[in-house]
Amino acid sequence: MNIRSIRRTLLSGTIISSLTVAAGIVAPVLVAPTPAMAQDISSGTLTGSVVGEGGAPVAGATVEIQSTEQGFSRSATTGAEGDFRAALLPIGRYTVTITAPGYAPVAQSVQIALGGTSSYNFSLTEGAADTVGEIVVTAARRNLDFNETTTGLTVDVQDLVKTTPVGRSIASIILLAPGTVPGDSTFGDVPSIGGSSVAENAYYVNGLNITNFDTYIGGSTVPFDFYRSVEVKTGGYAAEYGRATGGIVNAVTKSGSNDFYMALHGNYAPDSLRSQSPDTYSAANSLYEADSSSTTVELGGPIIKDRLFFYGLTEFRDTESTSYSITSNNKTISKSDDPFYGVKIDGYVTDDHHLEFTWFDTTRETNSDIYAWDSATGVVGGQTDTSYSKTGGESYVARYTGTLTDWLTISAAYGKNQESQPSKTGSTTDSYAYDYRDDPSTTESDYIGLVSDQTSSTYTSIRNTEREFWRFDADLYFDFFGKHHVRAGVDHENLTLERTTATNGDQYYRYYTATAASAYVKNGSIAAGDTYVRVTAYNASGKFENQNEAYYLQDSWDVNDQLTLNLGVRLDKFDLNSGTGDTIVSFDNEIGPRLGFTFDPLNDGRSRFFGSYGRYYLPVASNTAFRMSSAELYFSEYFTVDQSTPYDENGLPNLGTQIVNYSGAVSCPSGGIGTAGVLGCGVSADGSIPSTESLVAKNLESTAEDEFQFGYERKIGDLWTVGANYTYRNLARSAEDVAVDAAVLNYCEEQGISGCGSIWSGFHQYVVVNPGSSATITLSDALPGETDVRTVTFSAEELGYPEAKRIYQALELTFERAFDGVWGLRGSYVLSKSEGNTEGYVKSDNGQSDAGITQDFDQPGLTDGSYGLLPNHRAHVFKLFGSYQALRDLSVGGNLTVASPRHYGCIGYYPDENNFAYDYGAASYYCDSEATPRGSQMTSDWQTTFDVSLRYTVPVSIPGDLVLRADIFNLFDADAVTDLNEFGDQSGYDPNNTDDNNPYYGQATSYQSPRYVRIGFDWTF
Repeated sequence: MNIRSIRRTLLSGTIISSLTVAAGIVAPVLVAPTPAMAQDISSGTLTGSVVGEGGAPVAGATVEIQSTEQGFSRSATTGAEGDFRAALLPIGRYTVTITAPGYAPVAQSVQIALGGTSSYNFSLTEGAADTVGEIVVTAARRNLDFNETTTGLTVDVQDLVKTTPVGRSIASIILLAPGTVPGDSTFGDVPSIGGSSVAENAYYVNGLNITNFDTYIGGSTVPFDFYRSVEVKTGGYAAEYGRATGGIVNAVTKSGSNDFYMALHGNYAPDSLRSQSPDTYSAANSLYEADSSSTTVELGGPIIKDRLFFYGLTEFRDTESTSYSITSNNKTISKSDDPFYGVKIDGYVTDDHHLEFTWFDTTRETNSDIYAWDSATGVVGGQTDTSYSKTGGESYVARYTGTLTDWLTISAAYGKNQESQPSKTGSTTDSYAYDYRDDPSTTESDYIGLVSDQTSSTYTSIRNTEREFWRFDADLYFDFFGKHHVRAGVDHENLTLERTTATNGDQYYRYYTATAASAYVKNGSIAAGDTYVRVTAYNASGKFENQNEAYYLQDSWDVNDQLTLNLGVRLDKFDLNSGTGDTIVSFDNEIGPRLGFTFDPLNDGRSRFFGSYGRYYLPVASNTAFRMSSAELYFSEYFTVDQSTPYDENGLPNLGTQIVNYSGAVSCPSGGIGTAGVLGCGVSADGSIPSTESLVAKNLESTAEDEFQFGYERKIGDLWTVGANYTYRNLARSAEDVAVDAAVLNYCEEQGISGCGSIWSGFHQYVVVNPGSSATITLSDALPGETDVRTVTFSAEELGYPEAKRIYQALELTFERAFDGVWGLRGSYVLSKSEGNTEGYVKSDNGQSDAGITQDFDQPGLTDGSYGLLPNHRAHVFKLFGSYQALRDLSVGGNLTVASPRHYGCIGYYPDENNFAYDYGAASYYCDSEATPRGSQMTSDWQTTFDVSLRYTVPVSIPGDLVLRADIFNLFDADAVTDLNEFGDQSGYDPNNTDDNNPYYGQATSYQSPRYVRIGFDWTF
């Protein structure tokens, strides 16, 4: 006897509606808690309990579950406790009809949410059987899910946009979830989840992983109207999910139905209805202009009624923006107008066997024209350059889901996700030349000769990625000391990265004037006042084929009526290979337990305690393979020039003799550009693929994080739900690159070996290690006087790096008032703290996107003062959103977010010029030689954003249904500072000269988005 189910039914009751079977369903739930652990990645499961008038279970009742959209049906029979289950149902709305001898039939409408269990109760009354066609459909109210330990939310996107103002991006949905905050604008529109960096989330569409595995920042940009439902898992996720230490963003696209469907959607955000942000020292925001529009056409319906369906979408996108840079003195006009295409075909061989195929193309090109602009006079000059970038590609996924018996279901999937990202500025064949003769230390320069119409970008980049994946999952249900739902599976990914970065025109030039202090003057190479030129070339390319694989097993075990245990384990395997196919790292024993429980303290089905523990692992980004093992050519060489005519009419130098290096100790061979061939004579990479033997510690372990959660949830009446949850996340270890030169020099001194400084000069050997742990390292070169290369084990103290730390703690308070046809509301308040000495896979301080090989641990001195409040720390975040049906044809929605400031330190030069960290420039937590720890010096502003929406259904006799929309974002035009310049010392800092302090330190670099209006319509047939 399931006492919890019976009591839940008696207390909650059944909400009766006058809706008929034809009229359908009550107003849908906009947002619901993320469902149970042990469920499929793109479908849901329905469970229910059937009881009679006295609360006794009804065994042997026939349950028919029919899709209101696609017509297929499933059937089940209630067991001895009156319960039933229908596993792996496509998300959507269903009618559940229950018949039993001696009882009047009951039909209720339910909704299956993405990724989990939807649990309902059904009450039968004694009476004569009735015909199904005469049954009045009542709206079932969903119960608390007592298998759930995952936190987050699930959104029905179609319903959300009908009532609530949200941006047309996946990020805008993610940011509705508690525990999420916007990431640094450097990385684009990518949120931080649970205190982790923006490069630690995983993104799925219809089971296809679309995460960017090059840097792990975001995923493929899928147009908003293609989404049907989005699930944001902020913590406590099950063993089938991995490769993320932030959150899981799981989405399902729209599908066709038995009704032919056509829709036309328009969206327009004109510049005339946009306010302006205040200017910063680097950007004239008051002159910024932006227009965007999109038109979306949808078409769907049956190919074979009840069996085979199609859905297609085309979105025509058109955006144009004009920005003005004060520091670069230019005006940039950017345009993009590429369409998006998406198709989904799905069908049922029988009601129990579902096949799906989804294809979409996210290709998008952006072209920019760049003009000279005088920020002092406002005069716009001629065009100086052009730039081009492209993102996106074709992706597809095929899935099969089958119910073989009432105790066994299986699913399988195969697909590919492709992304192409070429970008260039100006001509790829013309060399760039810059004149630094007036002020060699400045970050600005004049352009000369033929390239006077070029900007400072000197590189062309090409990046192509392809993820090929397959997976297989099985669900097994049985009774043994309680009820078990065992889910197991395997998934495999083949990752291919092809990437090239090359200097435009093969090399670029910088002209300098020699001073009396110049090393070149001192060693007699040139005279003071002479012009000389630096020639620089860079080319790195490679193809990198890597693999990720995982096996998982999890059991959702109903021990009794009050207690459910979720017992899971995941085994991850990550292989990263070099450009030659050799293994850089192989992690094959990353075991992650996923343990959880739910407990009903009163055994009434209306409240629950829940908790979970999980260990999550991150793969090594493919960018690491590119940075470590590409075929790289890099040299910077110096030459004299003809002093009367240093360069020709095209800006190209009239080269003289090659100048020896600063010390004059190396005699550079003659022969022209790039032929020196001597490391230390300007050539730091000779174009060959290096061995990775010395670049990774032998005992390296992957990045891992531990998470603990404990929460309580209570249902009040039929509409209200409140909850509280505490989360603790701890970065167990991090895989990061460090310079080992200082440790090698100390080792040489202890071993009595001289001459090591000529090789390990401070920046010679970087190795990926686990900071704070010992590392077994193969040296890059043989020690002086030796022929064999040594492998040495360095202790953490000898390496000089502290343990990588990141701790996130959060108390989350939530409430929801379900939409009842009149109004609905959901809110959260999160009190949190995110602190440590590393943000994670990226570095917001300097905008570095090199996942896993950031500047954080590059030199021991750079870690001084690095522990503090991290860039994604927001102590207080309050969110509130909902809607109100003001009139029959008019609804009003609101979305409010209030967030506390970001904290900053002061970044400058390391105070000891003899420490290798000093040579990194402004990169340590010292300013003016004083300690300025992370997060201790200043803050940005509190940020309040209030958005409103209006939806008006046109009540006129026209074909189809027409809804007019208006969304006003940042209604009160708040202009809070969202980012500050954190660099206190500027290039060439001299501790004895206060003029070397950065005059822009502490000034705003960005403000929150100003008020703008988006108008649109939805016309459906």
